[in-house]
Amino acid sequence: MVLSLFFTRNVSLKLWLDQGLFDREKLIYEEYLKQGRCKQIYWLTYGSNDSRLAAELKNDNKLHPGIIVIGMPKLFNFPKVGSYIYSFFIPFLYPKIFQQTNILKTNQMDGSWCGVFAKWLYNKPLVVRTGYSISQLLCNNRSSITRCTTYKIIEKYVYKFGDLAIVSSYHNRKYIEEMHGVERKDILVLYNYINLDVFFPRNEIKKYTNRVLYVGRLNPEKNLFNLIEAISNTGLILDVYGTGEQPERQLREFATECNAAVNFYGVVHNNLLSAVYNQYSYYVLPSYHEGMPKTLLEAMSSGCLCIGTDVPGINEIIVDGVNGILSRSTSSHDICKALQRALYVKNKDVLIQNGIRMIKNRCALNSIVQKEFKAFTGLLNAG
Repeated sequence: MVLSLFFTRNVSLKLWLDQGLFDREKLIYEEYLKQGRCKQIYWLTYGSNDSRLAAELKNDNKLHPGIIVIGMPKLFNFPKVGSYIYSFFIPFLYPKIFQQTNILKTNQMDGSWCGVFAKWLYNKPLVVRTGYSISQLLCNNRSSITRCTTYKIIEKYVYKFGDLAIVSSYHNRKYIEEMHGVERKDILVLYNYINLDVFFPRNEIKKYTNRVLYVGRLNPEKNLFNLIEAISNTGLILDVYGTGEQPERQLREFATECNAAVNFYGVVHNNLLSAVYNQYSYYVLPSYHEGMPKTLLEAMSSGCLCIGTDVPGINEIIVDGVNGILSRSTSSHDICKALQRALYVKNKDVLIQNGIRMIKNRCALNSIVQKEFKAFTGLLNAG
């Protein structure tokens, strides 16, 4: 089988590397090649130097030789609209690639229209994979109404012509069923995969007892200001890993105003995160909404007691008092109470073990590979 993956518009191989995502994102595709399920995989990216970068990674044995990276030509390398224009040209620029491709797959909804065009041109099955529904995210923000409407139209169009939708959560499946009329039989729910050979408890590492870990984007939907305010009332130290839309300076200033002990460590590459998780007893995710948060799954798999807000995407993973602790709301007051509950919970080890067991059952990399590949072969046999 030959698979062609359309990267999210404006996302490059370099960006994956810079944001520490490369080691995690490549796993499923390298697994296909190692298991002999695919003989070749194409990555169609938006970086003008990605092909050269891929060659360097292969020379260093950091990228499987069966993954062929097709970067964006420098002709399209200009601000704001260059990646949009290129996304429409992709299906026409690489006919030899798409003619030998068996399955077309998107990585997110932004830019997925080029997958639809390629399907039309080359009569290949299209798998529309999304980690979250971008319209649902935008529609929760009043300042994004125009973009929300635009992406609702894009999603409806792409799902109409796609052959299979892959989503990472059951609440997302429900959303696209109700919003876009996609039939349940055409939606496959696959939780984000976790490499259990990397993310597991390491009992030899001594854990902090007075620190709480947050790993993720510094974005408004992550509710970090309320988390910082909550931390100020617990006597705990918050360690933050990640970057994002919100300037770190603003969060630092707010922490000072609240007299909260907060440390910022920036981006850590995914292959180093396991050691980070294993230093902490507690991991917190205070978001207003989520798709299927990978860092929460990684932290739970690594043996952290996980605390989250009772919102879709988090409450699909954390069952309050069973495998973690849920805050009743996204307010700083309720997050503070949830953190205090976590500190004094009597059956902490039971909750942690239940979390590890759940990740093994639902998120193991090899299991996800098998389920997705079975869906691919089903599409090919149906054709």
